[in-house]
Amino acid sequence: MTISRRRMLSGLGLSLPLGLTLAGCAAAPTRVPRLLRLEADPEPELGAAIDLSAAPVWHLQRVQLPAYLDRELVLAGQGAGALQALPEVRWAEPLAEAVPRLLRRDLARAAAEAGQPAQVWGAALPAGLRAALRLRIDIERLEADRVAGRMRLAAIWGVSDPAGRQAARAGQLELAEPLVGDSSAEALVAAHRCVLQRLAQAVAASCLRAAQPSAG
Repeated sequence: MTISRRRMLSGLGLSLPLGLTLAGCAAAPTRVPRLLRLEADPEPELGAAIDLSAAPVWHLQRVQLPAYLDRELVLAGQGAGALQALPEVRWAEPLAEAVPRLLRRDLARAAAEAGQPAQVWGAALPAGLRAALRLRIDIERLEADRVAGRMRLAAIWGVSDPAGRQAARAGQLELAEPLVGDSSAEALVAAHRCVLQRLAQAVAASCLRAAQPSAG
């Protein structure tokens, strides 16, 4: 065999694996995860616009989430204490930011629907604005269990009066709401919103009781 023929065969042998490798890369493009967002519901029709300038201020100082939710992965329970990340979806906004924002909105809505509107602020109050109540919420569990077909939430909270006129109040809530429909990513998002609204209603009820004058 001549030297030139050997070189030609050697070149073919080197180029063949490279060509297969490139073809394999082209056949398996990287999938971009679909982004999910916890949306706020449209404001309900409450009649005339509410003037909140004289409404009491509720200062939501902290909303604590479990460490396992401090990520962009969308997690679903698989029974027996196991959690699994859904492979093709991600949260568009970190839950540590989305959950406090939605709870502030839901608290304000719950107060307005109870006929006692309140201004609900987050971590920092504007200068000159004083809180009538301070709130802290610790969410200990927030996950959808697709095996059991339920959305689970466990939370505790505290409500205090900065002026010391009312005794501090504490509350807790555990929910296991059925997942409505299927266990798709959209259904999981809707289930998250449902239990967060239920939590806000329970916390708002504590706030409204704390705002009542003490008997005697």
